[in-house]
Amino acid sequence: MQIDFHFYTIYSLARASGFNPENSHIIAYSSQHTDDAKYEHALEFENGGRFQQVLTAHKFLDINALTKPTCYKIWLPFHFVPGNSGSDFYERMTTRSNSIIAQRIIDDFLSSPLKPYSLHRLGIILHFYADTWSHQNFIGLMRDNMNDVRKMKIKGEKKGFIKAQIEKLQKKFFEYAAPKLGHAQAGTIPDEPYRNWEYEDYKDKYFNISNQDRALDAAQNCYMVLLKFLKKFPNFSSADPIPWHNMVEKVNSLFDIAGDIEHRTTEWLTVISNSGLGFEPVGKDINLNYDDREWFKVAVEVIKTEDESDSYKRKPGFENSNWKYFHDAAAYHRFCVLHEILPEYGIICG
Repeated sequence: MQIDFHFYTIYSLARASGFNPENSHIIAYSSQHTDDAKYEHALEFENGGRFQQVLTAHKFLDINALTKPTCYKIWLPFHFVPGNSGSDFYERMTTRSNSIIAQRIIDDFLSSPLKPYSLHRLGIILHFYADTWSHQNFIGLMRDNMNDVRKMKIKGEKKGFIKAQIEKLQKKFFEYAAPKLGHAQAGTIPDEPYRNWEYEDYKDKYFNISNQDRALDAAQNCYMVLLKFLKKFPNFSSADPIPWHNMVEKVNSLFDIAGDIEHRTTEWLTVISNSGLGFEPVGKDINLNYDDREWFKVAVEVIKTEDESDSYKRKPGFENSNWKYFHDAAAYHRFCVLHEILPEYGIICG
């Protein structure tokens, strides 16, 4: 999935479920920021203290950093949660849509008491949960042949399209230079909701895929998670939820829109700001925007020096900032998945 789902769809679903604009933004921002938190160095503050960032974004990593430990630390808990299907260890590590492990992580979260960063963790959970649909049948490890995409065809595109796309992606994102990792051989095709495509895997199994069907199923299940959260914690609810059947046609039509990411997000913005899904647009609904540095700028002051080695200061309120809470949530989520949930299924990779 891309920003049109991870941010705009999740924001819309949060608003429709009953969250107010501010809390919907926290959830959606955290969902998308899981693809954008690209640093893991500790910030040493000139006004005292330090803070360890959590790296959750794989697409910015140097090719030399795409090691097995990195895959276990980033790809598995945040993007390619193991599906636990089959008996072979690596088959069990393959992502499956709405898998038993994904459901277990969600159930564990919903049964836990509130924390200051619960909404941020909810966003992170909705990110990996949606990815179980778009990343299904791929493994978040570099494993010979297991991520092979053979005889790939994309409806509406000419022969050679995917090769050209991957060559373009390789210049921007190092992950696409590692063809044994994830769905690198398919480029961004699995993440684009309007695509119809087909391929054969390493076992010669044939797949004929409608991403629109996958995205709609993912959206409905994400919506159910939001409703369950509000049922458990009703103090976050600001309005009655909109029944799924009242908005499913509009959501489905948005997933059917072809074009680049800017065009698709513009369509979501239009629907959100014009009450297209049934909730009255107020506050952030009117001029909804995602800036991947917004939360950081509110929490941290960057001090530029002549030798280009930046230094940092904590801004007032840092301890309660969304940026800190996102990283707290990411650290907790990673520990919970790798050290608590996966071992329940005999998967030891922490």
